[in-house]
Amino acid sequence: MKQHLEIEYKTQLTQEEFNHILNSFPFNDPKYQENTYYDTPEGSLFKQHSMCRIRTIGSTYEFTLKVPQEEGVLEYEVTLNEKSLMDERIIDFLNTKSIDVDAMEVIAFSNTVRYEYSDIYGVWCLDYTRFLNGSDFELEYELHEGNEKAYQHYLDTLKSLGIQFKASKPKYLRALNSSAE
Repeated sequence: MKQHLEIEYKTQLTQEEFNHILNSFPFNDPKYQENTYYDTPEGSLFKQHSMCRIRTIGSTYEFTLKVPQEEGVLEYEVTLNEKSLMDERIIDFLNTKSIDVDAMEVIAFSNTVRYEYSDIYGVWCLDYTRFLNGSDFELEYELHEGNEKAYQHYLDTLKSLGIQFKASKPKYLRALNSSAE
């Protein structure tokens, strides 16, 4: 199972800001992502501030478990042949976290249209996400690696675009909140 320390900054956007940014940078063609989030009925992962999902992009399935760290989020990832937690690698891995895969259930969904653009410090991800009961816009800046200059670069870029930083909760929390409405 691959491990990756994700360090990212993100801000909520209005639709107008989203369109302005989309026209301001040479973004790649959009990627379409379907995210299915899982937890136990007791919210075992939620209580640990962790998140489990399977992301579908085309015919590719990627399992991810995100675990918060002092700086960033440690991501455990594995590519799957099908959209199922019943993969020996996932079962064994979740057992090390005292999570029984048989107890896992779908808790939320989201669908994202993502545009990406890379620069010196990271990848700008411009997202339009639909949830069960709503949608939103967000700009993420996923760093290639930790760098003390990256945050100021992020803030300077927002300022140059005339965008005020607005804190953005993780997508899975927004998906959960949408499902609860």
